[in-house]
Amino acid sequence: MRRLLRIWPERRRRATALLTVLMLLMCAPGLARAATPDGEGAAGFLTELTGRAMAQLSEPGLTDAEQKLRFRRLLGEAFDLPAIGRFVLGRYWRRADANQRSDFLDAFEDMMLHRFLPLFSHLSGERFDIGPSRPYKNNPDFVNVESKLRRETGEPIRVNWRVRKYGEGYKIVDIIAEGVSIAVTLRSEYVSVLKRNGGDVDALTLVLREKAKGL
Repeated sequence: MRRLLRIWPERRRRATALLTVLMLLMCAPGLARAATPDGEGAAGFLTELTGRAMAQLSEPGLTDAEQKLRFRRLLGEAFDLPAIGRFVLGRYWRRADANQRSDFLDAFEDMMLHRFLPLFSHLSGERFDIGPSRPYKNNPDFVNVESKLRRETGEPIRVNWRVRKYGEGYKIVDIIAEGVSIAVTLRSEYVSVLKRNGGDVDALTLVLREKAKGL
């Protein structure tokens, strides 16, 4: 197990930094929205999501257990975790059986939950401006939403959200922070682990579970 954990080199910690931005963006308290070609669709979804997240997770007197439950629920509602999981595993998803896929997705969700829920206690002074949103030409079910995270100090962070339309609703499938895709970064990190372990999805799942326990 220690050998498996050591294969997460420092140069691949960029995914953690990007996901930290993700959580800050998801829950930034100040919001502004520009006019968008798809109206209140994807941009409205993101605005409603950030407001609801702050309201639900910052409620006075909320117990740790209830906050964790609400956060998990928001993750499931806001992000298409199965789609992201399939992407980050790449060809190894097709090789995995149903049980391996299910176990991996559970561990992936737990890792995100345990790593990023504590960030809510450090939020202050951010302003999240949602800008133009446009459907992708090759697939209008996918919408790119531009945004900026304006901070009390430092330059604004440019962020694009890749959002997919499902019926009357939307879910996030990727976030590109300053030109770097979180999904692509995680895929590179996870595939590196898989290659070092003969493509064993169970080994990657075990690593994620151990990392979540240590957070």
